[in-house]
Amino acid sequence: MFGGAGGNKFDMLKQMKKMRSQVKTMEKELAGLNFVGISKNKLLSITLDGKFQMKSIQIEDELLEKKDKNLLERSIQEAYTKALQDAQAGAAKQMQAMGGFPGLGM
Repeated sequence: MFGGAGGNKFDMLKQMKKMRSQVKTMEKELAGLNFVGISKNKLLSITLDGKFQMKSIQIEDELLEKKDKNLLERSIQEAYTKALQDAQAGAAKQMQAMGGFPGLGM
């Protein structure tokens, strides 16, 4: 990973510092990205950032007026799943764009 068992400890520390810096940069980049998932009925949307943290949820009045708990639960699940899939794909794409993490198979 860092040049073999006999590798220079200084080089290993240098590479670890570089990787740590890359991770911090990537975390900042990912936090600034937004991914929106919309339910199939288009009455609910959820926004996640690139670190998979929920930023917002919007529910159309029409969905609330239906007073259908199962429909609301299903809509939340659909929107969240879509946003999460998009966020995961976006994070992977961002990681590739930044050159991944050589030596870690990424």
